[in-house]
Amino acid sequence: MSVNGVSFGSVVAVSGKKSKINKVNNRLQYQAKLGNVIMKDVTEHYRHAPSCGLLAQSVQRGDKLEIYITGKDVDKVKSKQSGWDTLDGILSNLSSYLQIDRMSTGEVVDKIFSA
Repeated sequence: MSVNGVSFGSVVAVSGKKSKINKVNNRLQYQAKLGNVIMKDVTEHYRHAPSCGLLAQSVQRGDKLEIYITGKDVDKVKSKQSGWDTLDGILSNLSSYLQIDRMSTGEVVDKIFSA
């Protein structure tokens, strides 16, 4: 008997060139329509941020920054649960960060759903 890994949900930040992020978004459009993933462009949120964290640094280098919300966390965002009702709240639940310029689109999609 084979057992698959269980994913309860995740918030994954992904940075990289705009063209690469767009390829990932195109791959995930069907999953978004099914309600399995929420995609949010948060580049502007970090563009003039005083932060020196990884996300702000990637945007200041000229990368696009997108977050992907999956699994049970999609329901938390949709129902606006406490801590999930603002962009800052969602970002505080970040589970991983990927810099994708040296990854294939397929690898990125797999990591988003396995995080």
